Amino acid sequence: MFEPWQLAMMEDCGLTDTDTGLVNRVAYELAKSPNDTIGTAEFRSACYACGVDPDSFTQRDLEQLRRKLGEIG
Repeated sequence: MFEPWQLAMMEDCGLTDTDTGLVNRVAYELAKSPNDTIGTAEFRSACYACGVDPDSFTQRDLEQLRRKLGEIG
């Protein structure tokens, strides 16, 4: 079994299928972009590249994504 800190680390890196893990996975994909702003097409493309359904994102998920991108960048 994993220790709680190990699970948190995996989730932070986007290695889990929890909501936070999926958001983080997309954030790390988007962080590769040289663009300062991210359009809908780029967001959807990043989601598909990560195996995440872009239509499943809620407003809360998008806010979490924005925070994570701020942390990464």
